[in-house]
Amino acid sequence: MVVTETFFSVEVTDMQRASAFYVDAVGAAVMFASPRWSSLRVAGVRLGLFLHPEHVAGRVGLHFVVGDLAAAGADVQRAGGHMVGSPVEVAPGVVIAEVIDTEGNSFTLRQA
Repeated sequence: MVVTETFFSVEVTDMQRASAFYVDAVGAAVMFASPRWSSLRVAGVRLGLFLHPEHVAGRVGLHFVVGDLAAAGADVQRAGGHMVGSPVEVAPGVVIAEVIDTEGNSFTLRQA
């Protein structure tokens, strides 16, 4: 087997809202957009958004490393998401914040 690409897919209930969130909050670039599937690029990694009307909110396993955790949290909130509690130091020098996107998907921001 030869793997040519790895990407991550996230279920959403509103494609336009979700695409706008990832563009505004984490600086994603839209590579392809359609009503059922959109392909975004964040820091060189492809993120697929899949329209699923019965999507159940939950943790999706995404982690974004950012230079300024407070500013990134503010960007998430400005884009329609929200922080879950305050940032936490989970190991010496490793500070993370849990956030939720506009679709109820929970992911992690980590201070670089």
